[in-house]
Amino acid sequence: MSKIVIFFLIISSIFFFGQEKKDSINKIVEKQIQEIEITAKKKLIERKVDRLVFNVENSISATGGDAIDALKTTPGLKVQNDQISMIGKGNMLVLINDRATQLSGNDLISYLKTLKSDEIKKIEVITNPPSKYTAEGNSGVLNIITKNAKKNTWNSTIRSVYQQATYATGNFGGNFNLQKNKLTFFSSINYLNGSNAPVETNNIFYPNIIWQELNNRRDYSNSLSTRLGLDYRFSDKITTGFTYGYFNSKPLIKDFTKSNLINPVTNKIDSLIYNKGRNSNVRNSNIINYHIIYNMDTIGRKLSVDFDYFNFDLSRNRDFTTERLNPDLSPIDSDYYTQNRNYGNQNINNFSLNIDMEHPTKWMIFNYGFRLSHTKTNNDFDFYDVINNSETLDESQSDSFIYKENTQSYYFSANKNISEKWEAKAGLRIESTKTEGLSKTLNQTTTINYTKLFPTFYLSYNPNENNSFSINYGRRINRPSYNYLNPFRWVSSPYSYTEGNPFLKPSFINNLELEYSYKGNIITNLYYSDLNDGFEQLTIVNATTNIQQVIPENYIKGKTYGVTHTLIYKPADWLNTNFVADVYYCSTKSQIPVTLQFLKGWNGEFNLSNDITLNKKKTILFNVAYRLITKGVDNLDYNSFSNQLDASLKLLAFDKKLVINIYANDILSSSRTTYTTYSNGIKNTFRNYYDERYFRISLSYSFGKIFKRESYQNKNNEELERTE
Repeated sequence: MSKIVIFFLIISSIFFFGQEKKDSINKIVEKQIQEIEITAKKKLIERKVDRLVFNVENSISATGGDAIDALKTTPGLKVQNDQISMIGKGNMLVLINDRATQLSGNDLISYLKTLKSDEIKKIEVITNPPSKYTAEGNSGVLNIITKNAKKNTWNSTIRSVYQQATYATGNFGGNFNLQKNKLTFFSSINYLNGSNAPVETNNIFYPNIIWQELNNRRDYSNSLSTRLGLDYRFSDKITTGFTYGYFNSKPLIKDFTKSNLINPVTNKIDSLIYNKGRNSNVRNSNIINYHIIYNMDTIGRKLSVDFDYFNFDLSRNRDFTTERLNPDLSPIDSDYYTQNRNYGNQNINNFSLNIDMEHPTKWMIFNYGFRLSHTKTNNDFDFYDVINNSETLDESQSDSFIYKENTQSYYFSANKNISEKWEAKAGLRIESTKTEGLSKTLNQTTTINYTKLFPTFYLSYNPNENNSFSINYGRRINRPSYNYLNPFRWVSSPYSYTEGNPFLKPSFINNLELEYSYKGNIITNLYYSDLNDGFEQLTIVNATTNIQQVIPENYIKGKTYGVTHTLIYKPADWLNTNFVADVYYCSTKSQIPVTLQFLKGWNGEFNLSNDITLNKKKTILFNVAYRLITKGVDNLDYNSFSNQLDASLKLLAFDKKLVINIYANDILSSSRTTYTTYSNGIKNTFRNYYDERYFRISLSYSFGKIFKRESYQNKNNEELERTE
C-alpha cells in the first residue's frame, strides 16, 4: 500500500508544481538559454558540485579509439590489466546514459570495447554518489554519456583483437546502430576465445613444517555476449524503449599444485603433495530493461520509469586428485591417492522498479524517487568421493541453500545555486532491506532486517574561472555478494576449501572529501573514510591439521586518510602528460582473534602516462605509461613494492575509419606484489601473477550511411492552420 501512496505523491507533485506562474517559467527558460550558451564553450574538464566531468568530445587523445581508450585519459580513473577503478577506491558501478549496465569483469570490458570513443560525449566521475544512486558499495559511480544518434543514419563497426601472453587469445566483435525518423536501434556482439597461464605461490610457516605451494594454472576463456536495444519517440515529450543483453561463457581451469613440506630444522623436504584439478563452468545471464522517459516541459521536469530484470545461471564441476609422496616420489602409504568431485549450481533472479523525478523550480532543483528490488537465489552443491570412477555422496559436505533479499529505497535531494560562486546540494536516501537464508540440509533459516539512512552533502565554491573548491560527505553500504552468503563448502584439495557465511552482515562507510582544482589541470583531493564491519575472505590455517579454510568474515574496522594529486600538463602540441599520485595512511583493527589485532602504516600509488602525437595529421599516436606501488599495508596485510610499464601505438587511416592499436602490457613482467598476513599467529605469504605480460594488436573499421530523404509538401496547409 505504501508503494502506491508514494507513486501518487510523486505524480500529484508533478501537476502541483506545474501550476507555477508564467513569469517564473520565463526566468528559468531564460536561465537555461544562458546555460546553453555557456556549454557551447565547455572545457575539457569541468567540476560540478557532485562530480567531475570529462568532455571526451573535446579530447584529442581519445580520438579514434573505444570507450576503454577514453577511460584511460579520464582524470581520477585507472585502467590497469583490463580492470577499471577509481584512484583511491575499488571497482565501480558503470552507467551508460544514467542507466546501469549490470555488467562486471570481462563482460563489462568486452561491451565497452564495442563503444567508439567518438560516440561518447562526456564521462562523469562521481567519487561520492548522491542520493539518486544506490548506496551500495564504496567504489563510486562512472556515468558514460553518449552523443545523440545522428538523424536518419546507420553506422557499424567491426573489430578484431589478437592477444599473446603465454598463450593466445582472440576477440571478435562489432556493433550496428540505426536512427530513422522516430526509431533508434542499437546492437553489439562480442566473442572471446583463448587462454592464459596464471601462477600462484603460497608459503605457510607452521611451527613444525614449512608449507610451500606452487600452483600452475591454465585458464581457458570461451564467451559470447550480445546486446540490442530499441527506443521509440512517440513525441517530443515521451520516449520509450528496451535493452536486452545475453551473456554466455564456458570458462575452464586446469591446475596443478605442488606442495613441498619442508622441515624447518633440516631445511629439507619431508614429503610432497601433488594436487591436480579441473574446473569446468557454464555461465548464462539475461538482462532486460524497459524504460519510459517523459520530458514534461521546457524547464527541465522529467519523469523516468525503469523496469529491470536479470537472470544468472551458473553450473560448476570440479574434479581433482591428490597424491601424497615421499621425497623420492614413492607413495607415503596405501591411501596416498584420492579422488573427489564437486558439483554446484546457482540460479539468481532479480526484479526491480525505479521511478525518478527531476524537478527544477525557480529557486531550487529537486530530485526524488524510489526503487523496489527483489532477489532470489537457488544454490545446490554436492560433494563426492570417487573410487574406481564410482561416486559416493558425502552428505556432510553437500547442501541446498535458498536466499531471498527485498529492498525498498526512497530518496530526495535538493540542489541550489546560492550565488554565481557558491552551489550546494544535499540529499537523503532511506533503504530498508529484509534477507532470508534457508539451508535445506541443515534445516536452518537466517533472517536479517535493517533500515538505514544514507545522507549526502556537497558544497562548491568557484571564485573565478580558473579555481574551484568543493567538499562532500556521504554514507555508503557494502552488501555481501550472493556467493559470500552461500554456506557451501567448495573443496579445492584435502587441505584447502572455500565456504560462504550466511551470517555475514553488510559493512558501512563514511566518506569525506575536500578538493581543489586549478584550470581543471591541477586537481588535489584530500579524503577520509571510516569503515565499520568490513568483510573480506579470510584464510584461516590450522597448525594441527594443516588445513586452510577460506571464509568471509566481518572483522575489519578501519580509518583511511589520503591525498590524491592529479596533474594534466601539455608542454607541447605533440605531448600530453597525465600524472596521478595517491598517498594514504591506514589504521585497521580486527574484531576477531584469528588475525593480527592492529596494523597501521602508509602506502602509495603513482601513475604517469604520456600521450605523444607523432605526425601533423594526428593519425599516429604513441602512449607510454608507468605505475608504481610502494611497500606498505593493506588492511591487516603487508604488501611489497611493485611496478608496471605499458606502451601502445595507435594508427588511424582511411579518414580515421580504420584504427590499428598495438599494445604491450606489463613489459617488464614486474607487477608482482607479495602479501604477508598472519592467521592464528602463523605467518602466511602469497604472490599471484595472472599472466599479465602480453602483446595485443587490435583492428577496427567503421562505416555507415545517411538515408536519402525526399521532400514532400503538404497540400492541406490551409486546413491544418485552422486547427491551431
